[in-house]
Amino acid sequence: MTTTAGGPASTGASSWPAVGIRVLDTGTGRVAVVLLLRDASGKVYTEGAGRPARALLRCEGRREPRWWAEVGDLRSVR
Repeated sequence: MTTTAGGPASTGASSWPAVGIRVLDTGTGRVAVVLLLRDASGKVYTEGAGRPARALLRCEGRREPRWWAEVGDLRSVR
């Protein structure tokens, strides 16, 4: 699989992002873990969302409220 700018390229077969992975939300600058995915119609997924539009995130290392972020603002973190 090819990657660009810290996240996998859109290939249709990609499972980006996936529940449980660490990401950087470039909109907030926070590193977080993906908890849930939501598509454009509002359907929520615990795994395998075909084309997620938003991800519910939990901040890593701090007690902060969870938040929804646009998938386009997320980058993978190792």
